[in-house]
Amino acid sequence: MALQPIQKYMGREALVEIALTDPEASTDPGEWLTLGAMRGKEWGAEWQTTDATTDDSPNMTQENLVTYKQSDISFDGLATKDTTKNVDALEDFVNDPAGNGSATGYPTIWLRISVPRGDSQLRTYTGTALLTSFRNNAPHDDVASWTMEGNSFAYTISTESAGA
Repeated sequence: MALQPIQKYMGREALVEIALTDPEASTDPGEWLTLGAMRGKEWGAEWQTTDATTDDSPNMTQENLVTYKQSDISFDGLATKDTTKNVDALEDFVNDPAGNGSATGYPTIWLRISVPRGDSQLRTYTGTALLTSFRNNAPHDDVASWTMEGNSFAYTISTESAGA
């Protein structure tokens, strides 16, 4: 019996990229900036519901109707003096979106998250997100860090060859 390779991957293999302006409207392939010095990366969708239970609901069972899909993001990382990690640009954008190129005046970014899949493929989540917070943490006796959260992550999912 041949040994099968491990199919799991570490969270550090997930790549998070941001664009502060619409990357589709640009001819610059470097529009996407890698967000570095990261630790935690969380994203996903949850369907919201409303209670539609009435006195004639079957078997006293709660009934729900779907209202909207909510998609949130949450990222955190370590503070660094290396400005190439693009964390400073992101913080500046959250604090002053209009002064840092936002077409709407709101902290909406383009976001691309890529994670490995089998056979040299990547599963990619691409869309826009509204950034709702950016916080710095500088404890007296520990490493300095940052956290960012957002919602309205309206994304599409695609799977492509890693070299594409």
